[in-house]
Order: sequence, then structure tokens, then C-alpha cells
Amino acid sequence: MPEIACRQARLDDAAAIHALLLRVAPEIPLLVDTLEREEALYALIRNCARSGESWVAADPDGRIAGFVLVEPNQQGRHYAENEVLDLRFVAVAADHRGQGVGAELVTCVLARMVAVSATVPAQNRSGIARRLEALGFHRSDAAGGELRLRWDPGTASG
Repeated sequence: MPEIACRQARLDDAAAIHALLLRVAPEIPLLVDTLEREEALYALIRNCARSGESWVAADPDGRIAGFVLVEPNQQGRHYAENEVLDLRFVAVAADHRGQGVGAELVTCVLARMVAVSATVPAQNRSGIARRLEALGFHRSDAAGGELRLRWDPGTASG
């Protein structure tokens, strides 16, 4: 396998991220059965890439092998206080799984040393909740069958 390098996501990565996200959609599960839902997903990808908080893993030829989509949470924020990042999606292409790519991507987000939250649907089959817990996320309030996880700098063990 070629070496994979992580870097901040760019707006011009949106199409490749979108294509990979569509391939893993059944595992999440992610409903993209209408043009409107697919367009909304693409808009989310662009917003996350534009935020400067999202990361991609790329092979030497620049092909996206994985990504983590993150956006700042605006609730309860006042200027630079109470900063929290929302981890929206993590995905790794099937041929790059089991190599630590996902963990490396999430670690890039955690390096910002601000709180990170994630919500995992009850139907998720990717194992992301277990992987996030291994990186130091802890379970927090849950609603509607969803699992909510949070990582706080200075209190996580990962």
C-alpha cells in the first residue's frame, strides 16, 4: 500500500469526499435517496472543508483515502469562548482500512485541543463509536437512540 499523508481538507476536495461518503453511506447509515438530500450532503461537505477543521488522508497521487468532516458548533459560543467542534463524518476507503488512517485523521482534529462532540446513529455499522472511545471520547447524554460522544482536552486518555 502506498504511504498515506494527512492534510487539511480543501474546498477542491469536496467532490472526492462526496464520492467516498456515498460509497460508505450504507454503513453510517446515510440517507441519500433524493437529489435534495444528496445536494444537502454536498453543501455540508463544502462547509466542513471551508471551515478549516476537516482533514483528508491522501495517497502520493492525491487520491482521497479517507476523511474526517468537522465543523465548529455555534451553539453556546460567544466569540472565542466555549469552542466545540462537531465531528460529522469519518470514513476510510475499503482498501485503506485497518491501517490506522481513521485514527490518524481524528488525532489531527484532537490536536487543536478543543472539545469535540460526535453523534452516532443507533443503526451505524461502521464501529466508529468504539474507535472514538479508544481515542479518548466518552459517552455523554443520549437521545432518540443516538449515541453522543465527547472528547475534552486534558481529560481524555487516548
